[in-house]
Amino acid sequence: MSEKERIQVEVEISSQSVNVQHAFCPKGHSLMDSAVKINGFAAIKVKVKAGNQEGLLYLDPVYGSYNNIEKGISIPKGTVVEMFCPECGESLSDDSDVCQICSSPMFVFHLPKESIIEGCMKKGCMFHKLKIVDGEHQMMRLFENSTLESFL
Repeated sequence: MSEKERIQVEVEISSQSVNVQHAFCPKGHSLMDSAVKINGFAAIKVKVKAGNQEGLLYLDPVYGSYNNIEKGISIPKGTVVEMFCPECGESLSDDSDVCQICSSPMFVFHLPKESIIEGCMKKGCMFHKLKIVDGEHQMMRLFENSTLESFL
């Protein structure tokens, strides 16, 4: 009987080549806001806290693009924010990881098919990563008729 080996495959995705179409909080609430468009796509809406300020942040859904919109809050560059689901208030912080560039906390958005996007919560730090968790299923579908966008 052979043992299964877990491997990690890294695929480089060129900046601004895909857009997130579905993002959820840990409780399953959609973070997408079709009323606010960035680059022609529905924005990712999160509640943010920075010090004693609270507001909304609409994140650019184009992977690798940073045309974000702040509403009701002004976040200075270098500030670490806290992010929450605007519907249920659940924290979007990823307690298991820190930014590989600046060591700040990371956020996590859940995507379809057990995939996730993680990013740094420090304004101005551009570190983020897309993890396709179910690699075997994902690879099988990529070699069929599916496109990368079907997983976002």
